[in-house]
Amino acid sequence: MTLHHRPIRRVAGLLAAVLLSGCAATAPQTTPTPRNLIFLLGDGMGFAQVKAYRMYADDPATELVEPLPMEAWQVGSVSTDSIRLDCSAGDGACVRDPHGFTDSASSATAYATGHDTVVGHLSTTAEGEPLPTILEGSRRAGKANGLVVTSPVTHASPAAFGSHVSSREDTRSIADQYFDSRWLDAPMIDVLLGGGQEDLCRGDRDLLPEFRAAGYDIVHDREQLLASRADRVLGLFAPQGLPRAWDREASVPSLADMTRQALDILARDPDGFFLMVEGSQIDWAAHANSVAGVISEMEDFVGAVRVALEFAAARDDTLVIVTADHETGGMALGRDGIYRWDAGPLRGLEQTPKRMGERYATGEQPLSEIVAGEMPFALTDQEAQALDAAPRDIDAARAAIAALLNRRTLTGWSTDGHTGVDVPLYAFGPGRDRFGGVMQNEEVGRALWAVFLPDTTFEP
Repeated sequence: MTLHHRPIRRVAGLLAAVLLSGCAATAPQTTPTPRNLIFLLGDGMGFAQVKAYRMYADDPATELVEPLPMEAWQVGSVSTDSIRLDCSAGDGACVRDPHGFTDSASSATAYATGHDTVVGHLSTTAEGEPLPTILEGSRRAGKANGLVVTSPVTHASPAAFGSHVSSREDTRSIADQYFDSRWLDAPMIDVLLGGGQEDLCRGDRDLLPEFRAAGYDIVHDREQLLASRADRVLGLFAPQGLPRAWDREASVPSLADMTRQALDILARDPDGFFLMVEGSQIDWAAHANSVAGVISEMEDFVGAVRVALEFAAARDDTLVIVTADHETGGMALGRDGIYRWDAGPLRGLEQTPKRMGERYATGEQPLSEIVAGEMPFALTDQEAQALDAAPRDIDAARAAIAALLNRRTLTGWSTDGHTGVDVPLYAFGPGRDRFGGVMQNEEVGRALWAVFLPDTTFEP
């Protein structure tokens, strides 16, 4: 079966060209080629998640709500469709569903390769053939590469840039490819930071000694990371995903910490670099319908965006793209017929419902007592009773606390899965003019290749 990719549609750009051209001949304009590309992905981050954090971060002493660092550079939005094959007929024939929504694997593949694929595939076609990624193209152009995430480093989004597998669940193969995929006898990735130590330290293969023998500094906490002066660094800060930003100990680096250190290392390469940074757990919090978790992870992600934009603003050779793979949760600001959203119940929180649920499940305190000690507001008797009715179970407790904060903030949710709404697109630096309007996710990927690696083919 052959699946054809959607055509690139640059309607807005073409229309602008027509309107500006008039009758006179004009000299063709060339897009500058950036030496560096920083691609930041807010996993599960839709427009509602962005606005919620903007309102949460607002300075109440000012008259207007301050925009987030990337919002001055919004150029459009991204349609996050993917190939979904409907094989429900049972006759062995599969047809393409034109209305299917993406997961992180297929969306990240679209960004990394410029091609559609089916849900769950990582930089392979629907038939399982590998698709070249922009990270691989960057290496072949002599550039350095980095992947920085708060999920396991083998999770779907980073894996789409650094591996080729037909199932995102095949984390062992993903981990092996991070080391085994070579160019000029060196791994493709110079800086790899996040969680997922269990995927690299396994009974069948321990990759850490292999990375160390290849010249990598292996670090496991914030102090070690910031002290490293190596040109290649593998940082694994948790067995799987990192704790939520509000729940982290001081020994665990923030996404901004990891981004800043990655940029310091990669910028040493005179040929330039590619860096992918993901705020991975915006998605996880939205799957749990936890507004507090979303704000915690948006704060972490926006901190990394600020670092990237400051780096790019100090020079003229770096393109920064900020977007999302999809929206998660169908998050709504306003509910129950009330036309407002209140960030107040979230201000002052230092733990997410996930962490409070862990404390409840492993201790003896009533849940209402744990929650009352963390909230910046007094619980009503009804709220306390609802909390104490939760079984002594992490997920049940987390859900009860999340429901409380959703009601208090007037946050609504339509699903615990992904939605098909468009997501924001921001661009800063040389080449930003190639991004704008409503773009398909694979169209963004093709534009990344065209701007960053204009002399490199991305066709399989």
